[in-house]
Amino acid sequence: MSKRNKKTQQPEQPAAPQDAGQQQAAQLPPDVLAAPAEQPAAPVSKTQILVFWSGVVLALSLAWLLDYLLPGTPESVIERWIMLGFAVFLGFFLYKLK
Repeated sequence: MSKRNKKTQQPEQPAAPQDAGQQQAAQLPPDVLAAPAEQPAAPVSKTQILVFWSGVVLALSLAWLLDYLLPGTPESVIERWIMLGFAVFLGFFLYKLK
């Protein structure tokens, strides 16, 4: 192309945001558009929050206590057993939360 032809060509205008939203809506299948909105999850009670953080504090306190009472035991062994107990707590907590 010559320089003169380049000057006469106009650059393409980007699509407006409203046009993009309409195009996306047109591409969706009708059953997705007609689907009802999902219900929001039930709010978490303060008791559940308190139980969770109590479990975290208990695991942390128990780890500190065992580290103090068993100075010859490697930290990795104490951590392994504390995390095992914490995993059981989390599993039970999440099961009850569901």
